[in-house]
Amino acid sequence: MDSQQYYKQLLEALKIDTVERRTVLQGPYIGDEALLQHNTVIATHSRRNHDWNDPSYLTERLATDVHLVIFGGGHIALDLYHLAVDLALQVTIVDDRPDFCNQERFPKATCLCAPFEEVLGTQQSWIRPYFIITTRGHAYDRLCLKKTLRLPHAYIGMIGSKKKVANTFDALREEHYSEAELATVKAPIGLDIGAVTSSEIALSILAQVISEYRKNEQAVRLDERILAKQATGESHILVRVVEKHGSAPCEVGFQLALFADRTLMGTVGGGAIEARAIKEAQRMLMDAQMNDHVVTYDLSNEHAGNIGMICGGVATLLFQRR
Repeated sequence: MDSQQYYKQLLEALKIDTVERRTVLQGPYIGDEALLQHNTVIATHSRRNHDWNDPSYLTERLATDVHLVIFGGGHIALDLYHLAVDLALQVTIVDDRPDFCNQERFPKATCLCAPFEEVLGTQQSWIRPYFIITTRGHAYDRLCLKKTLRLPHAYIGMIGSKKKVANTFDALREEHYSEAELATVKAPIGLDIGAVTSSEIALSILAQVISEYRKNEQAVRLDERILAKQATGESHILVRVVEKHGSAPCEVGFQLALFADRTLMGTVGGGAIEARAIKEAQRMLMDAQMNDHVVTYDLSNEHAGNIGMICGGVATLLFQRR
């Protein structure tokens, strides 16, 4: 399977659930990898057939960065937006009122200023987002809940009193939504901290979102922007952290991509390691004869001076031609 089809398959699979990636890290086929979902191989990027159950292969669970899609741009949404930005979460605001859905109000968010039904009836690039329903009226809340329940998602929460939630659920039951579907909705939304003000309510919502995404704490969270560019088929060098010991400033799963147009996306932790990794990726991009390989950077105190670090630790990076 070529790189374009491989990453397209990964993108589509991530819309359904997390994906397991298994990578060969030694021998002549270093860099070969496969994607599995629900214990079934769904895609491979390899030069030969492998037994993907080999325990020597690196196994990672893949997800995407947390993406909040907030319906309604009112006071709670604004407070929630500021908290989410502090945590470097991706945010999309949906509202049909220009005064409540604009870049001046939400400068670091994607703003979709259009009717809720129109936005939800249009194919979006969202990958299992966290849907937060805080619109200005019960009818809009019900509409958003109906539509989002039938879209791939990681979380749905809806604001409202217990009575309003009960009435909304009763209406959806009449439209043949199942108890299993309704049971996935966090409503009333947020952790029960006795929140009263919009800021407190926003805090309770984000706390609940965090508690949900931390259930997959071991998941490697991929940058959707990198995935989208990979799926175009543009050639690139992918650099991945595949092993880490000590206090090196990175984690397994961190990655950066150097594309043929010299666009650089992602990170392997910054600092001297990243500077060296970028130089190695540039060298590999220019030399078509270089094969996939690993490089280990030793930051232990006795060797750290070699690359200008004093923090200690060892990081191993995999360089792949894609």
